[in-house]
Amino acid sequence: MKTARRLLAGLAVAGAFVAASALPAAAQAAPNLQLSAYDALVAPDAFISSNVWLGTDDELEGPVSLTVDTSDLNGASIDWSVSGSDWLCSPESATVTRCDRPVGQDETFGVGFYYTVAGKADAEVGTEGSISFAVEVDGATATAKSAVTIAEASDLSTGGLDENGEPPTLNATGEPGGLAKANAPVSNVGKSTVEGARLVISPDYRTAYAGNFSNCTNYEFAFAVCEFDEPLEPGKNYRLSEDIPYSIDKLARTGAVYTTYTDWWVEGDWKLVEKSWIENAGGEPQQGTGERLRLEEVANARRAPQTDVTPYDSFQQVKITVGGDNHVDMAAVGATASGAVGATVTVKPGIDNLGPAYLESPEEMPTKPAVRITVPEGATVVEAPWDCAPFTEGGTWPADEDAWGKAGAREYGCLVWDVFPGNPYEFEFKLKIDQVVENAVGTITAKIDGDPNAANDTAEIVLNSTGDGGGSGGGDGGGLPVTGPQATLIAGAGVLLVGAGAAFVLVRRRRTRFVA
Repeated sequence: MKTARRLLAGLAVAGAFVAASALPAAAQAAPNLQLSAYDALVAPDAFISSNVWLGTDDELEGPVSLTVDTSDLNGASIDWSVSGSDWLCSPESATVTRCDRPVGQDETFGVGFYYTVAGKADAEVGTEGSISFAVEVDGATATAKSAVTIAEASDLSTGGLDENGEPPTLNATGEPGGLAKANAPVSNVGKSTVEGARLVISPDYRTAYAGNFSNCTNYEFAFAVCEFDEPLEPGKNYRLSEDIPYSIDKLARTGAVYTTYTDWWVEGDWKLVEKSWIENAGGEPQQGTGERLRLEEVANARRAPQTDVTPYDSFQQVKITVGGDNHVDMAAVGATASGAVGATVTVKPGIDNLGPAYLESPEEMPTKPAVRITVPEGATVVEAPWDCAPFTEGGTWPADEDAWGKAGAREYGCLVWDVFPGNPYEFEFKLKIDQVVENAVGTITAKIDGDPNAANDTAEIVLNSTGDGGGSGGGDGGGLPVTGPQATLIAGAGVLLVGAGAAFVLVRRRRTRFVA
């Protein structure tokens, strides 16, 4: 039995909620609750994982009580159960279950309830049922309903995931300001003909979808979706009639690699999540006006509700490598500060992108830091920035989780994020003066692949200058103004550092999946 299924847009509603009321807890009114449930398709002899999401724009105080009513669920064809949950559930009758849980610190503005719906082996395609939910917390109530339909099993595949959990990769190249093109092949490895396939294109913002196909709609900066009415027969392989074009940003750096995703859906599954995808995309959709993008033509077959029973193997990634001769001239910028013994001073060495390209955040953590910093003699680091960690030549990089922002080292390696021309990036260190050493010199060095000008890759960090030393900037701190992407990245903490050696997590527009 195939037992895998996407989490049906469960995270789409878990967006930002407004801050809680400032009233004392004792005087707080009943919260405004929003309960969201999602319709589901499930094939015979398979199951899906779904959820119901409780959101609120107020702070939740008391425990949450959820009632699940399955009296309208077709018991002859469909079963349900709680899955992967720490809710405490108990039956109140043959068709009603009550589930309770306290509210934790991490659930102030939202609580998820996860459950499983299974289609019985002899279930008839087209059978319909529903699950009703009612929630009560802090004197407020909300209700929601999920329609459940038995659907014909289908299976679109792009080849499956490798041993590292990565989808198949297609490669494309293009120059800054130009186009890169790649196809999106798909196979029907199931036993039923797939009707009404959908192709979702999720590009990197620096390699935007640039097609004008009449059956494709572009939700700019989010995704594009193409609709196909050609049936895909079992055991056959398909390609698009034309490659998908991607527009490469004119400031893209030669040698940079950007990843976009193409994801195949059967029509029934896409319709379940289409509304939430569009709502989250925002902006005005642009319908193509050119020729139709086609799949190889096949004979017509019967039509029935369908669901992809192995959705985790129906997407692929396109690696777009930027060609041409458009590099980054990255200049290291030093800093100066002065202080007496025992004083704490601030220095802000940084990097300045002199263009013409912008430096992009790397997709994977490099094995050596792009920025190296050495501390001047006579001073001790008492506070280091969150994106720097102790590092010496030959040391392990990326650093361990507890090393980021660690004080006391003589040398540091630092991460580098998006750096656009005219928007410098700095690293703020607080140094305690242990001994006044005139013209004590440390350094900041930036090594960026393809940098055509090595002469400005190193700058000095000078403490207690007598006026004869180097460095740049003036007074306590020196360095650069914090503008543009860095301010945003610091606020958003655009990296997740977890586990031994730090996992470097970048946002990829994959469709949400839940594999059993």
